[in-house]
Amino acid sequence: MAWDHLSINRPHLAYIILGGFTSLFMLVSLFVKEKLYIGEATVATICGVIFGPYAANLFDPNSWGNVDQITLECSRIVLVVQCFAVGVELPKAYMTRHWKSVVYLLIPVMTFGWLVVSVFIWWLIKPLSWLDSLCIAACVTATDPVLASSVVGKGKFAKRIPKHLRDLLSAESGCNDGMAFPFIYLAIYLIHYRPNAGEVFYHWFVFTVLYECVFGAVFGCCVGYAGRRLIKWAEAKNIIDRESFLVFYFTLALFCAGAGSILGKS
Repeated sequence: MAWDHLSINRPHLAYIILGGFTSLFMLVSLFVKEKLYIGEATVATICGVIFGPYAANLFDPNSWGNVDQITLECSRIVLVVQCFAVGVELPKAYMTRHWKSVVYLLIPVMTFGWLVVSVFIWWLIKPLSWLDSLCIAACVTATDPVLASSVVGKGKFAKRIPKHLRDLLSAESGCNDGMAFPFIYLAIYLIHYRPNAGEVFYHWFVFTVLYECVFGAVFGCCVGYAGRRLIKWAEAKNIIDRESFLVFYFTLALFCAGAGSILGKS
């Protein structure tokens, strides 16, 4: 009869696995990253494969609802928080002083990488057309700020990289997630509207470049500037406590994620 009191379901197993894995990994994180040369993203992926539906099947995210929507929103939160962290960690006025280096990495280097990767995908996966390969390549062209943290963050690997290169990689990894949208939508519009070049250019330039990228950047700058002024004002008036001060940027990142999604600026 004692077993009747147990409440075992899939979400509870997910909590156990998530909490247990995170706790155990924290205990050996330095050894794994600096002795085994394995990043936390790789270890987390292996853990998910082991306990997920294709191995132990202890929990199945596919049964939780719309898998695409869940994946999209989880990825959105992780990326927006990490990108916000990059902005906070960069030196003051970094983008105004080093914008040429960042632009060089974002436009010519990123475009070249996109084209090269698309050719490899087209060559390896025969059923795909080159336009399909361009669309897939755009998804993997951007440098993920989470994965880049192993190089630009703390640890012995980061110490061997000059400070100016770490800052440049951080800035580039934070910016290029948004810069990947022109590549993705250019391929999508070419697939959807070809051979009408006018429709392709109109939708790509107006909706993607001007609205999502340019307006999105301006919106982000306005929110960041307003947040900085407000936090300084609150600190000067001594009306904000230490805990709220530390978590303010995280909540502001969530606000940006929600506002950007509502406005159609991913």
